[in-house]
Parts: sequence; structure tokens; C-alpha cells
Amino acid sequence: MLVRTPPEKYTKEFGSMNSYIKDLVSRMLDRTTLEKRMKFGFTEITHPISGEALEEARGISDIEFSGILFSAIVSEQDIDIKGRLYFILTSLAVNTKSLEITAFLVPRLLIEKDKYVLEKILSCLGKMYKPATMDLAPIIKCTESRNGFVRGRAYEALTNSEYNVEDFLLDKLKITQQNDDIASILHALIYVGTAKSIPIFQKYLKSRHHGSGTAALTGFTILMLRDSATLEEISRISGYSVEAVSGLEDRIEAYTRRPACV
Repeated sequence: MLVRTPPEKYTKEFGSMNSYIKDLVSRMLDRTTLEKRMKFGFTEITHPISGEALEEARGISDIEFSGILFSAIVSEQDIDIKGRLYFILTSLAVNTKSLEITAFLVPRLLIEKDKYVLEKILSCLGKMYKPATMDLAPIIKCTESRNGFVRGRAYEALTNSEYNVEDFLLDKLKITQQNDDIASILHALIYVGTAKSIPIFQKYLKSRHHGSGTAALTGFTILMLRDSATLEEISRISGYSVEAVSGLEDRIEAYTRRPACV
């Protein structure tokens, strides 16, 4: 359900919704510091104005802002301001599940060059539904980025779509040699994996790479639980205790990003 706040609210307090966004971005960029003396001679340094503004931005759910943010992002040249605009837009996307915002964000991956902006967009897209009519080529291109963090976010951004992402990720695993990429691919597979991915997770259970081993245990457990396996069976096969895998029983829904039609 899209939450709409009466435009009159922003007109009364800021003159317009556009003025509100400018004010919010300005506060997000405010680096005013507050020093607080702690015990044992330590000093805590915070940025109260920007911190409160970030929390405010995370809570935005008025879909009327989308058009204003689209225009502002397209025209903005300052990377710091643009980064904050994307922060607001991606927060709005997650809060409203707007397909229109998703459709705007995907092609922006071919335009934006800043790695932090790309990571922000990709991180958001992993949480957003992407229908079969949406071209995911920009996301796939990001899986070939020279930047490992961008690649990692891109693998997860492909989830929650009507494409056969599982096979794409399994094929990627066959050719990648980067440990961090393997961990990221395994993590993305948790969301979309079926029974055919279980042997892959089992293969990496004993990985010495912490990220891969952790993702493998989580993925193996989640997929086995989806396949109606008992905790005792999962423990026996994985070599981990029942206590180590039992905490994931309540996480199956959170780790599922496969539309019912896939």
C-alpha cells in the first residue's frame, strides 16, 4: 500500500515538497559535530544533525516524492548531493515497493559511475520485485564490474525477479576464482536456490574463507528446511550442531526472494 502525505504539509512548512527535499539533503550533509566526554578519558564524536536527517530519510513513504527525486537525480552534478538523493529514493522504494521507482533505478546503473552510488542502487534492487518485462541487463553488467563490492551487490540485486537467476549464479560459481565473489554468489543463492543448489552449498561448508563458509551453512540449512528436512538431518549432514542450525528456522521467509510464478 502506497502511503501518501498531503502535499499541504510540505507547502506549509517548507514552501513545497521540492524545498523539503533540498532541506533534507542539506541536513544529511551537515557535518556539525558534538563531542561527549565518556569514561576513562574517551570522547564520543557524533553528527546529530546528519544522523537525525538520515533516519528521517529512511522513513519517507510518500510516493509523491518519486517524480521530484527522479528529476533532481537526473539533473544533479554534485556527487555528494546525488548520493543523498539516491539514499532518499531507495528508502522510498523499499518503503513503498514501487515498481515505477525500480524501473527508474535499473537503467541508472548504466549511467552512474560512482561505486558508492552503484552499491546503494544495487542493494535496494535486491529487495525490489522485478517482473519478466523488466530488462535486467544493467544489473548483469554490474556482475562484471572491476569493483568487487559492486559485483557482490549485483549478484543479490538479481534476486526477487522472474528470471532464472539460480542457473545464472550457479554458472558464475563455475568460473569465478575470487573468494569474495564466491561468498557473494552463495549469499545471493540463498534467496533463490532450489534443491539443485543444495550440493553446491554442501561443497562449501568446510571452506576456509569465512564469508563462503558462513553463507554455505546458512544456504544449506535454509534450502534443506525448504525441502522439509529435520534439524537433526541437517546437523548430521553438515557436521554442525543442532543448536548451530536451529536459529535459521524462523529466517526462511526473510531469505526467500523467489516470486511464486518462478
